[in-house]
Amino acid sequence: MNYERSDEEQAAIEAFLSDYFPELYDDEVQTTLTESASEPREISDAEDAEIRTLLKSVDEEFGTSKGTLGLAIDFLMIAEQLSREDDRLSGFQPDIDRETILNWYENTAKTTLTPKYDGTRYGIRPVHNDVIELFRSDLLRTNFPSSPGHHTGEWERYDHMLESSFRLSSEGRHEAVQQVFDLGLDRLAARDFDKRDPPFPNPFVEVLNHYQRSHPDEEGGLTYQAMAYGYVRTNWSHLSFRASKVRTGSARQHRQGDIDGYYGPDLMLSVEVKDRHIDDSTVYKEFEAMMDLAERTNVVVVGICTSVTENAAATLEEAGVEIVTDQDLEDELQVWDYHKQNRAIQGMVHFLSSIEEDPAAVQRLLRFIQSVDPENPALAHLSD
Repeated sequence: MNYERSDEEQAAIEAFLSDYFPELYDDEVQTTLTESASEPREISDAEDAEIRTLLKSVDEEFGTSKGTLGLAIDFLMIAEQLSREDDRLSGFQPDIDRETILNWYENTAKTTLTPKYDGTRYGIRPVHNDVIELFRSDLLRTNFPSSPGHHTGEWERYDHMLESSFRLSSEGRHEAVQQVFDLGLDRLAARDFDKRDPPFPNPFVEVLNHYQRSHPDEEGGLTYQAMAYGYVRTNWSHLSFRASKVRTGSARQHRQGDIDGYYGPDLMLSVEVKDRHIDDSTVYKEFEAMMDLAERTNVVVVGICTSVTENAAATLEEAGVEIVTDQDLEDELQVWDYHKQNRAIQGMVHFLSSIEEDPAAVQRLLRFIQSVDPENPALAHLSD
C-alpha cells in the first residue's frame, strides 16, 4: 500500500499506536529501552508473508463490510497487549491457531472477544470504540461504520484475521497495523469541507474600514447613514423600517430616530446615527431625545457613532441606550458570513437609491464594491 499520509493523519495514528507500542513513540520509554535492549528484530520473509495474508483478508472483507478493517486492528492490538504480559506470544509463531488462542485465554464475554490473562481482561470492544473515534473524528473518514456492537459481536467469523494477529511478533503487528491503516485511509473517502477559491469576500467589512465616507457631491453623513441602515436592516431583519433622507428632521417625518423598526403597528426599535465621536460635552446634545425615549418606553433604543468616551458610554447605558461604535461593529462582523454581509450591502444600495435618491452616490458605492467583491449581484446596476 503506497498511501501517503498527511501530517495530521500521521499524528493521529501515532497518538493511537503510542498506547500499544510506547517504546516507539514515547521519548522517555525509548531512552530507557535503548540502554538495555538490542536493535529491533527484522521481519522475516515468512512473517512478511503472514502480514500480506492478513492484508489480503482485510481487503477482501472490506468490500462487503468496512467495519472488519477495524476488527483487524482490534485483533492486532489485543494480541499486542497480551504479548507484553505473556511470553508465549513473544516472536513470530506461525503455528498459533484459534484453538490455541482459546485454550490459552479464557473468553470472559458471551457476545465479544474478551480474553483473560493473569486476572486481567483484554476486550476488543474498547479498542474498537477508539478505532471508530480515530477514523471518524481524527482521520475524517465519517463513512467508517459507527456500530461497534455489530462488528465486535461477529468476531468469530474472522478466524483468519484473529490467527494472523496472534502469530505475528510485536514488530510484525506494528508493521501490519500500519498497512491496515493505510488501506483504510486509501479506501475510505475523507470528509471534504467545501472551500471557495478564492475565499468569499467580506464586502461590508471593507466598506466599514476602507470606503471613503465623505464626497464633495454628497450630503454630509450620507455614507454613514446608509451603512447604519444596512446594518440595522440586516441585524433586525424581522422588522419593517422607516427612514428618511439625511438632513431631514425626525419629528417632521413623525419618526423617533433616524431609523425606526416596526413589527406591525408597534415601534420596536429606534436608532440614532451620528457620524462623529461622542464625549461628555456632546452626549446630551446628540442623544438626549433618545435617552428620554429609552427611559419612558420599552422600545429598544440604539445609538450608532464612530466612537465614544467611557463616561459618555456609561451615561447612555444608564439611560437605556445601547451604543454601537465602529469598533463594536467591526467585532460583530467577524461572525457575519458573506451572505449576511452582502445583505447589509444591499441595504446600503437601497438607502442610497430609494430613500436618499442619489444615483451618483449609488454608483460611487458600486465602484468600490466592484473592487472588493467583483461578483456581487448589485453590480448589475453599475453604469459604464
